Amino acid sequence: MEMMEDVVIVGAGIAGLATAVALKRVGVRALVLERSEGLRATGTALTLSPNAWLALDALGVSHKLIPLYTPSPKGYVTNVSTGEVREVLYPRQVRTLHRKVLLEALAEELATDSIRFSSRLVAFQSLEQGGDASMAAVHLEDGTTIKSKVLIGCDGVRSVVARWLGLAELVHSGRSAVRGLAVFPQGHGFKQEVRFFLG
Repeated sequence: MEMMEDVVIVGAGIAGLATAVALKRVGVRALVLERSEGLRATGTALTLSPNAWLALDALGVSHKLIPLYTPSPKGYVTNVSTGEVREVLYPRQVRTLHRKVLLEALAEELATDSIRFSSRLVAFQSLEQGGDASMAAVHLEDGTTIKSKVLIGCDGVRSVVARWLGLAELVHSGRSAVRGLAVFPQGHGFKQEVRFFLG
């Protein structure tokens, strides 16, 4: 089977879905290809700063999330090497939320046929259209070929799109992060604070 799309986005994570929603808001339909069978729940919690909330406002989804998560007025940054603890006051909304809830809020903004799950990519191809114009052809494991004027890679740190484009391999920054989120249906009695440990 062969299909034609104006824009194909590879990856239905936060970046891919947010890009599709942003394009929809300016009248451009995009098809999002996701290799998983559904929205991925990999990664548990995200702490979003005011800039992130401004972006979610622009995408039209912040109103779905703000009532679900209490803002954190302050946090603490602990330097693991020295033991120094620094208090950080958050003048505007900083909220920690579930990654999957954010994905669902973004996906709800798209037409049901805008996300194609179980789409495993096997190859890309650049098709010359005459002159300087070209088109991308995405070949899927099920035999489908999707031709597109625009191909956007939002497929994570091991991006197949980046490899196809010949982008440089990843370089480890020397940093890593561990995040977690615990749910206490009856409350927990702790203050609403964010704690970062750096070292």
